[in-house]
Amino acid sequence: MWICPKCSRTFSNTNQAHTCRLVAKEDFFKKRPPALRELYVQIVSEVSQFGDFREEAVPPDVIFFKTKSTFLAVKVKRDHLDVEFFLDHLEDVPPVSKFLQTSKRRVFHVVPVDSPEEINDQLRRWLRASYDLITNA
Repeated sequence: MWICPKCSRTFSNTNQAHTCRLVAKEDFFKKRPPALRELYVQIVSEVSQFGDFREEAVPPDVIFFKTKSTFLAVKVKRDHLDVEFFLDHLEDVPPVSKFLQTSKRRVFHVVPVDSPEEINDQLRRWLRASYDLITNA
């Protein structure tokens, strides 16, 4: 585990490229519909059941959820949240809008969320799997 001497953020890789500029996550919601903040709170509530993690908000619009490293990122868009996570396999099914194989054992997935109903059992299972993948690595 490497700790940046300038911003105190922690990373898996020594000298990992990153921004040292952290912001208040509330800033992302100031000019957005209140429903987006409510969706974010719902996601935090779900993820809080998995175990310990920390949040890091960085410009322009992303909040990272980290244990050993990032297991979830929430990008606050104009009218929705992009929920981004890793799995050890590909899920090329709706509601996944994008995916990318990032290593032999990790596939990055993006799920856009704009209503509470989209934070469903399937998404919860994926988020839990991402948490477990990163925590148990």
